[in-house]
Amino acid sequence: MTDDGKIEIVVASSVYGYEDQLNQICGLFEQMGYQPISSHYKTMPTDPSKSNMENCLIAVENCDAFFGVIRPFYGSGIIGFTSITHEEMKKAIELKKPRWFVAHRDIRVARELFKQYRYLPDKSINPDFTYQPTKLMDDIRVIDMYNDTILNDIDPAERIGHWTDEFYNFKDIEKVIQTQFRKIERISDIIQKMKTL
Repeated sequence: MTDDGKIEIVVASSVYGYEDQLNQICGLFEQMGYQPISSHYKTMPTDPSKSNMENCLIAVENCDAFFGVIRPFYGSGIIGFTSITHEEMKKAIELKKPRWFVAHRDIRVARELFKQYRYLPDKSINPDFTYQPTKLMDDIRVIDMYNDTILNDIDPAERIGHWTDEFYNFKDIEKVIQTQFRKIERISDIIQKMKTL
């Protein structure tokens, strides 16, 4: 929490092409009384002795809650095999942070369409599958992000914290934020409860 008691929420998303939406998301959190943490919004504390990836993951470690936006575009901050945004999401899940995700409808559709080609009958990854970027989805790894957030590798009966709302336009994202975050005391209770998990 901030010194004045505001709940700090990391807002994770690919940035380029969505700058206005990120400004609106962070602005909405501010209007509701939260402190959004976002590198694009200029509210992420950074340590010059650390890499961009390290700074972002430290922000996730230090935040009270996490809001992730999964778009059909993986993001430009790719280091090694994953993007910074993807690593932020995985870190929030690993740390069992109170977390909320929204994923673009096209990702769910692509996931279903490519499943028969991407996986072998034993459900392992098909090594012969390749994907070329398109205007609709630039990287197959956005499906991996989605699978990570819904805890796809865990038996459905044992999944906790895997709710991921689908969105098609920005109005859908706004509605999710208003529905989930309008009562600060509710979020505060969830944060306290999840500290004991």
